Amino acid sequence: MRILIPIYLVLFFAGLQHFFDWQSAGFLLGLAALPFTTAFDAARKGSRRYFYMSLSAFVLFLLVPVHTFFYLSLICAMAFCLEVYVGRMNLLPMLVLICMSPIFEWWANLFTFPIRLQLTSIAGNMIMGAKVEGNVISCKGQNFSVDPACMGLQMTVTAMLCGLIIIGGLQKKYRLYLSGGMTIALLCVAFGLNVVGNLIRIVCLVQFVIMPGTVMHEVMGLLSLVVYVLLPFGLLCHYVIRRVGKERVMEKRIYRIVPTGPLLLRNGILLVCMSCACYINLRPRQVVAHALPLKAKGYAVKHLPDNVTQLYNKEALVYVKYIPSYYHSEHHPMLCWKGSGYTFEKVREQVWNGQALYSAELVNGDSILHTAWWYANGQHQYISQLAWRWDAMKNGQQYSLVNVTAKDEATLRKVIRTLNN
Repeated sequence: MRILIPIYLVLFFAGLQHFFDWQSAGFLLGLAALPFTTAFDAARKGSRRYFYMSLSAFVLFLLVPVHTFFYLSLICAMAFCLEVYVGRMNLLPMLVLICMSPIFEWWANLFTFPIRLQLTSIAGNMIMGAKVEGNVISCKGQNFSVDPACMGLQMTVTAMLCGLIIIGGLQKKYRLYLSGGMTIALLCVAFGLNVVGNLIRIVCLVQFVIMPGTVMHEVMGLLSLVVYVLLPFGLLCHYVIRRVGKERVMEKRIYRIVPTGPLLLRNGILLVCMSCACYINLRPRQVVAHALPLKAKGYAVKHLPDNVTQLYNKEALVYVKYIPSYYHSEHHPMLCWKGSGYTFEKVREQVWNGQALYSAELVNGDSILHTAWWYANGQHQYISQLAWRWDAMKNGQQYSLVNVTAKDEATLRKVIRTLNN
């Protein structure tokens, strides 16, 4: 039965080859963090919790076949197999597997977007002579764009993974452990420290005119991470673990693994489910046409994979990205256009003709496009992630992300007006 782990690893690398950026700093740091954070209690037999969690994620994958549910189902299946043969596993490695995955990157990119805009505004108000326009701070003749990298998307992932390494290392050092709730609370503190560290970093970069791509820019990021995040977090963890950590009872192993019928059946069920999920995940995505929450007269229509509809004419390019459910991820413009070589500048929350939306400039060398996006279902329109997801959950209505791009702002405003009227 130990052959299951190598089989799961093969399914992992085969089925998730397009899910992970295998050379990213977050993925590599996560791999390095696993040995520091993983611990097994051989005196306690592993429970069936990961078996049921894996099956639940597999059912969700059948309903919504996305990489996220397959990944969650697979790591839970691996955790169940390890607990059966080694002992009860602590929470930290599962948190590491989530933080190192694109799941956390997607969450950090989208749900911290309002935080980035607030950080820009606060940093601009703290700097004398600075002017703020969206996510851009202008000072001393230079423009500083607070994009996901500058806000510290990589810094956020790094801070969380380093925080988990600190917690795991101190727990092993003192042979004490924290409850799941206390661990989550400490990670929330790490996230808060990271926001404060990013604010100080942005202020220093603008105040001393330290431009991206320079050595000092990277040094400032590293110093902010160490001085304002890891150092105070390490001291806090040292105090908390010594103060409220519980001793791990070191007993002699009290059970012996016997390949019983129920155990073989559960592992067999998970193996079949993971193999089916991998096969489904590798199949080409079906192209499906969905109802559009806007008027599309005068546009050529093209249906693309992954529930995306493309509308285009000589004035604008429109993407309508259907979102099957409130818990489903979406193809956010800040991720999709980045893959096409564009960067976002002057991202602003605006109201055009009574409609709330996000607008931005797409820059790729000398090419500049103007884009806007919002969430709609034909009746309601939102820009808040929480607002549209809450409405979709409460009323059971599916939303779409609408992204409109044009060559200039005047044309963009005109196109949006015609789409909604």
